[in-house]
Amino acid sequence: MRMTTDTTELILDAAQELVQLRGFNAFSYRDIADRIGIRTASIHYHFPRKDDLARTLIRRYHDRFLTALRRIGGEDRRPETRLTDYMALFSSLLAQGDRLCLFAVFSADLTSLSGEVRQEVRAFYDTNVDWLRHVLEEGRRTGAFGFLGSSGEIARGIFALLEGEILVTRAFPAPSPVTSMLPIVRSLLAWTDEPLSRGSTGTGPASGPDEPHYPHS
Repeated sequence: MRMTTDTTELILDAAQELVQLRGFNAFSYRDIADRIGIRTASIHYHFPRKDDLARTLIRRYHDRFLTALRRIGGEDRRPETRLTDYMALFSSLLAQGDRLCLFAVFSADLTSLSGEVRQEVRAFYDTNVDWLRHVLEEGRRTGAFGFLGSSGEIARGIFALLEGEILVTRAFPAPSPVTSMLPIVRSLLAWTDEPLSRGSTGTGPASGPDEPHYPHS
């Protein structure tokens, strides 16, 4: 059983890297097999269809992201601290070079995906927007944020900004891996206190998938 579990994780790790670097439709099971030194028949044993692989990849990514969000939201931390650390999760991806967020890749390939895979992609989107909406509403209640309008619309906008920055930075690399979106988000939210530096609260965000840090790699 352990051998099966280890092989499954090796397949998923290799597949995720290929998805983030090339796109879901730009690699085959042969590419995975060559990377980890197994037969393609072994991959088909674990994932009979590429659609099965896609669903498992997104669910694993989603689960790891939820773990990162729970870490960010722990210990009754202020909404502005949680939002700063949430944005730092995306900075961690920028530091990894050409890798894209798995959500962005699957969103780009959405028309070629099955309905079940689309549902997994949508669930990841909803998780992020709902989490951001709750943080924004709390921040408005406490006076940390002074934005007008719908918290849901602002949450969708922030998520789109962060995902879009990753795509743009791939084509036009930023001078540093630190996100440039924080000043924009601060202005959008009428958030006027001094910016929180990462680590200033003593419980910075997770930084990779197995710690677990952000599930980009």
